[in-house]
Amino acid sequence: MRLALDTNRYVDFARGDKVVVEALECADEILVPLIVLDEQTTHHYSAVFRQLRQQGTPIPTNDMWIAALTLQHGLMLYSRDRHFDHLPQLLRL
Repeated sequence: MRLALDTNRYVDFARGDKVVVEALECADEILVPLIVLDEQTTHHYSAVFRQLRQQGTPIPTNDMWIAALTLQHGLMLYSRDRHFDHLPQLLRL
C-alpha cells in the first residue's frame, strides 16, 4: 500500500505509538504530502473544495490540499482527523 502520512500520525510515530509503527511497517511506500503549486493538484483541490462546500462540511484549508494530493496520486491517507470522513472517495487507513 502507498500511504500518505498526515503530520498528526507522524507525531504519533515519533512518540512510538505501537499501532502507528505497525501500520507504517506494513506500507510499501510512505509519503508526506507537501503543499506546492501544481496545476494537476489545483484541479483536485477545487473538486474537493466544491464537494465540501456543497455538502456543508468544510475542513481546514491545509487538509483540503492534503486530500487533493492524496487523491491525485492514488494514495491511502493515514490521519487522525475525522473531517476527512466527509470525503468518501478518499481511501483511509
